[in-house]
Amino acid sequence: AWDFGEEAAQQRLAKFVAEGLLRYERRKGSVGAAESVSRLSPYLRWGELSPRQVLHAVGKSHSKSFVQRLLWRDLAYFQLHTFPSLPTESVRRHYDEMPWDDDPEKLVAWQKGRTGYPLVDAGMRELWATGFMHQNVRMVCASFLVEALN
Repeated sequence: AWDFGEEAAQQRLAKFVAEGLLRYERRKGSVGAAESVSRLSPYLRWGELSPRQVLHAVGKSHSKSFVQRLLWRDLAYFQLHTFPSLPTESVRRHYDEMPWDDDPEKLVAWQKGRTGYPLVDAGMRELWATGFMHQNVRMVCASFLVEALN
């Protein structure tokens, strides 16, 4: 779904800044629009691009939303570093008492996009097929896992 390596990362970043950044800002909430995502996340995740490189390339484009999403990404890493127990314990202790449903069939249905909820299923199937998922759909899918499936 994506070409790996630093050269491919630099090409993707250059293409996004030149052709996609303005469309991204206009269409960021459009779930079905291909130009509403940067497709830079794997390059950031695997260190083929640094957040500083991306921020520098975006420069003074005035893409407030894109820069905010880049900063939110690093905030999540900061939180995991600061709170090493975060993957298993909540920052808000009252959530630790929430009952969790350990039904593996529900989890597999969610993972494979077979929950019966069209937006959740479409998002999870897109992730399986492409390795990408729109941020707004990602929030819906994550909320569904935590809130609806417990």
